[in-house]
Amino acid sequence: MALIRKYFWLGAASVLGLGALFSFLGVYDSDALPFYQRYIFWTATMLAGTLATALAGPFVFDRLLAGHHTVLQLAAVAALISFPVWLVIGVFEASLTGAWPINDLPLQYLRTFAVSMLVISGSYIAARALDMIGGPAGAPPAGQSPVPGFLERLPGKYRGAALYAVSSEDHYLRVHTDRGEELILMRLSDAMRELDGADGLQTHRSWWVARDGVADVAREEGRQKLVLKSGASAPVSRSFAKTVREAGFLM
Repeated sequence: MALIRKYFWLGAASVLGLGALFSFLGVYDSDALPFYQRYIFWTATMLAGTLATALAGPFVFDRLLAGHHTVLQLAAVAALISFPVWLVIGVFEASLTGAWPINDLPLQYLRTFAVSMLVISGSYIAARALDMIGGPAGAPPAGQSPVPGFLERLPGKYRGAALYAVSSEDHYLRVHTDRGEELILMRLSDAMRELDGADGLQTHRSWWVARDGVADVAREEGRQKLVLKSGASAPVSRSFAKTVREAGFLM
C-alpha cells in the first residue's frame, strides 16, 4: 500500500484525465449531455473514487487483507470504492430523470465495479512501474539503517519489523521478517541496492541475509546453509562462501 500512498498524485491526475476521457467518449450514454456537464459528472465521479481509495486502500492492504494476494486486495478495494461512485452516478441520473434508477441498481454496481477494478489496477501497476524505474526516494542519512525504508514497501504490519533476509522467486521477492513473510514485485539486485549499508550480505544468487536474522549454521548434503530465526534456510553457494565466511557468518 506504500506505493499507492507514495504516488497518490496519480489519483489526482486520474481525476482530471479520466474525467476528460470519459466525457469525450460519452461513457454510460452520457454523450447526450453537453460536454461541460459530462465533465462535471465524470470528474465528480472520479473524485469520489479517489477519495474512497485513500480510505479503503490502507484499510484493505494494511489490515483487512494484509499479506494476501495483490489481485484479491485490489478487487476488495474496487468493491468498496464502487459504492460511493455508484451513489454519485445514481444521484446524477436521478437529478436528470427525476427518479432513482432502482431497477438498474445491480447492473449499475457491476459496471461500476468493472471500471473501478480497471482504474485501481492501472494505478497500482503504474505506481509499481514508476517505483521500479525511479528506485528509492533517496538514500538514508549517514549512519541510519536503510531497512526501515525498505520495509515501507510492505503492508503496515511490517513497520518496525526485524528484517531477516530477502530471497528471489521468479519476478518476485520474498521478504523474511520476524513478523512473517511477504511477496513483493521486485528484483533482488534492486533490493540489495536499497539495502546497501545494512548489516547483511548476499549468500547465493537468489538470497541476501541480514546478520541479525541468522540463528544457526547447518550443513546439508555437503552444502552449507544459514538457518534464519524464522526457521527458513538460506543457502550459501560456493561463489559466495568465502565472502560469507570472512564476514563471520560461517564458522
